[in-house]
Amino acid sequence: MLPHSDPVSTSDGTGEHRESMAWLLREFVNEVAGATHAVLASRDGVALLDSDIDRDWADELAAAVCGLASLGGSITGPRHEKHLPRQIIIERPDSLIFIQFAGRSTAFGTHNGIGQQFVDTVLCVVTTPEADAGTVGFEMGRLVTAFEPHMLTPARTRPADTAR
Repeated sequence: MLPHSDPVSTSDGTGEHRESMAWLLREFVNEVAGATHAVLASRDGVALLDSDIDRDWADELAAAVCGLASLGGSITGPRHEKHLPRQIIIERPDSLIFIQFAGRSTAFGTHNGIGQQFVDTVLCVVTTPEADAGTVGFEMGRLVTAFEPHMLTPARTRPADTAR
């Protein structure tokens, strides 16, 4: 059983979507050269899913990378505008740590004990120091795209008074 992706029996199928996303994380780590660990976190720093890593470390990574992602989004660029970074890379002697925003999801609607409908997510991938940063970044973008069908963002509907 996964530390952060325990299937939850719900009528809306969110447990199945979370399990599918956890499987995608594990496959990413197994298939991308140099990737060793992955965590999907809420933007407020709570580990939501991981690639079967130690729960304490997943929680620590989630909190740290979400703080960095927030800081990255608060930096004013050369045009005096703030934008969310596409990617943040931390180079360490023992690893590379990649951070990307992964979108908004309703698959974690009751995360952190709060009845939130939408949860903004951040993807963190840890690799060996020799990993090809371009390849890892590209594959992370593909992983985020693969998450989209499982994010459960509801479709827009017409207000009842304008429906025909």
